[in-house]
Amino acid sequence: MSPVSPQRPSARGDEKRASGSGAVLGIPLPLLIIALIIAGLLGMQLAGSLQLATSSSPRGGATSVDSLSGGKNSAGDAVITESTLGTEVQRLIDTGTIQPMTSFDATQCLKEQGIPDSILIMEEVAWGAEEVPAWLLVHGAMDRETLRANGGVISATVVLPACGTADEDIDPQEVRLWSGDVMIGSL
Repeated sequence: MSPVSPQRPSARGDEKRASGSGAVLGIPLPLLIIALIIAGLLGMQLAGSLQLATSSSPRGGATSVDSLSGGKNSAGDAVITESTLGTEVQRLIDTGTIQPMTSFDATQCLKEQGIPDSILIMEEVAWGAEEVPAWLLVHGAMDRETLRANGGVISATVVLPACGTADEDIDPQEVRLWSGDVMIGSL
């Protein structure tokens, strides 16, 4: 008998095993190809949706997205909505801008609304997408400096310019567009 020599693994068997598996990083090649095709299709669908969403939004005019998120209208008044009211009140508290009461009696308006607070700050605004001329009254028990330093909850009321005219034919509820509390951060 001839001595039996240990068999070396053939290189040919190793090649067959490597090429037969068809895997990249342990993922079968057909599964990898399918995953790449699905990812490409999803990417094209998202790109198309983004293109459609941005091309159909208004680019100009008074009711553009920019003007509804704190922009100004053609008269120079801030355009605000319920969703941007908090940001506008925070901006007013931070900047400390006070508009003079020219033809609007804010104190009388608050009395008519049954609000005992004092006015901290006010601004002539355009309310909503229709840009209704209105006044934003920020009022509360604390003073503006304390509010700026510590933050807190403050009341805000949006009213039509007819508020405070002492016209008995006008119901105070008809001139109120919005009323509620706004959380203010400290500086």
